[in-house]
Amino acid sequence: MSDGHRRAQTAIQTILRLTNLLMAGKRVAVIGDEPELAARLRAMGAQTLLTDPAAALQGHRVLAEDEAVALADLVIGATEAHLPLLRDGAILIPAAPPAGPSGTGEPSGTGELSGTGDPRRADGGPPAGPSGTGGGTSGAGGVLAGLPGVRVRDGITGYRLGPSREVFVLDMAC
Repeated sequence: MSDGHRRAQTAIQTILRLTNLLMAGKRVAVIGDEPELAARLRAMGAQTLLTDPAAALQGHRVLAEDEAVALADLVIGATEAHLPLLRDGAILIPAAPPAGPSGTGEPSGTGELSGTGDPRRADGGPPAGPSGTGGGTSGAGGVLAGLPGVRVRDGITGYRLGPSREVFVLDMAC
């Protein structure tokens, strides 16, 4: 089994375990180069939204990144720049960090689509918890580091982005 297959299967199993979602009919934006993950989600009935024009050859819907994020129910590979575009109730899985603590280029954690990396703040302090003052990991790593979140349940943190906009972030390390 190749590394791409293994990462895709682990990511899907974690998403299903944490959310208990039925993928059929869900609009899923896959940001970045994850062809195996997109193919597996599409096979499960999800409407996959990708940004790579070559993905159209595999049956995925190709959109500009901003459009894909704005339409998606589930966004995989989200960054801080995507926050204003997310719709109410969207579930996001943060992008994996570029390099691990050793500087080897490997993502920190288990090598899968963890998206969280080291939960410590840049100043080395404890991670921001639901109160924003430290405590437990917020589940979003650097994507929503400045916002206080409310732990919905293990592995899921909710963030209010506005008066009528709330998004949920999955902690793929769970």
